[in-house]
Amino acid sequence: MKKNQYLALLLAGTMAMTAFAGCSNSDSSSSTESGTASSTAAGSTATDGEKQVITVWTKDRHDATYIQGKIDEYNANNTNNVQVDYQLYTDNFDQAVDLAVQSDELPDILVLNDQVYNKYVNQGQWLDLYQYMDDDMKEYFKDEVYEGINEIDGKLYYIPTCGTTGRLIYNKEIFERVGISEPPTTMEEMVEDARLITSQLSSEGIYGYAQHMKSASSALERSLDLQMERETGIKKGYDFAAGKYDFSQYSELLSYWKELLSEDCAFPGCESLDIDPLRTQFAAGKIGMYISWTHSEPGVYKDQFPMDSDKWGVAPIPTVSGEENGKQNIKFTSAYLINAKGSNVELAFQVYKDIFASEDFLVGYYEGGYGVSIIPSVVEKAQLNEQVADKEWLKMSDIDAVLPLTPQEKNSQAVVVEGEDYYKTFESIYYGDADMESTLQDLTDRYNAAYQKGISDGIGEEVKIEGYDPLNP
Repeated sequence: MKKNQYLALLLAGTMAMTAFAGCSNSDSSSSTESGTASSTAAGSTATDGEKQVITVWTKDRHDATYIQGKIDEYNANNTNNVQVDYQLYTDNFDQAVDLAVQSDELPDILVLNDQVYNKYVNQGQWLDLYQYMDDDMKEYFKDEVYEGINEIDGKLYYIPTCGTTGRLIYNKEIFERVGISEPPTTMEEMVEDARLITSQLSSEGIYGYAQHMKSASSALERSLDLQMERETGIKKGYDFAAGKYDFSQYSELLSYWKELLSEDCAFPGCESLDIDPLRTQFAAGKIGMYISWTHSEPGVYKDQFPMDSDKWGVAPIPTVSGEENGKQNIKFTSAYLINAKGSNVELAFQVYKDIFASEDFLVGYYEGGYGVSIIPSVVEKAQLNEQVADKEWLKMSDIDAVLPLTPQEKNSQAVVVEGEDYYKTFESIYYGDADMESTLQDLTDRYNAAYQKGISDGIGEEVKIEGYDPLNP
């Protein structure tokens, strides 16, 4: 089967696609349909005339309503003779991009995805934005340049306009019903609170804790990863000071996760639960607490699963000790990659600049609660809505920081681990009976072997930061 045929089947069979272009209805749920994705190629002519089509792919639903409206405005009013074809893919985004790269069918613009970005950044796939940025644009976004992350070897591949990190999301009414006065700060307290809620309210279908464990990587990236960063300074298993992987320190935290995900604490079926079904149950008052990103939940409970703002609260993610021994990572959002190998790169950049990099767009995005802005002038001008304004922990604080990249984040092809990755391996501990010590030792050995092989093969490089201070990364 040809690669482009397989790509079309994949998109038709496993993804929900929203064809935003030319749609006047800004409700994303009403315009989402299953079917073959538009085959409009970058820079091609639209069927309704001479307009040039610029295709944009996103994986994010939480801001679809807002962006839908901005796309409609641009399509109706731009003087560049452009039609933006904005498509939402809800599953297997990474796989779709891989297939599109192989078949030379990548869209003009893609929303930032760290895995996709890092995989292809060394292959000339992403446009160096500096080529088209004027001096005013460079000055406006000067604080959003991070050498080694979005700027590599003097080339700027994306501009982060918002940041996100993990927080505990909790139902205030459920906490009050069982007598919990404050959100937990330690894992022991969180387990106790979850057990209390489940024991008292499970007869009503209300449970203490939930996490969307259908995808271990999605669930743990926004929770357990961040807990370890604050607890120990280790990021995704990597010790920057020692210059090696070390999973041995995860044992105590994983022991608590095993309790947290047990039937005594957790919403039934967490092992097969996805994030939106979880949010649906939370909005319905059936889940006491869960952990998710700061950028997404306000928009979700404003537009996607409406919930009164005063019913839910936000707090720092509990750690084992409750102490801060490191900062937790800020993950960049609301950023876009431009396909450097597209047929109309200059026009794609102009569309990106006119829509996604305009201050009007950025202020409205922050005001609507779709992301936490990191642009100083946007933060100054925005008038925050109630979903964000009364929840201080949705904002970045002194517990958050931009952390260095691990060797695998720098180049995933340089750290090819034999066997299951650490997310899947952890499943054998919190959902199984795998021996903690030997399993974590094997995990450490496999990651370090892959890391050293990448270095010896000349693909990867050593990452060791002398005197690394996790509290001042």
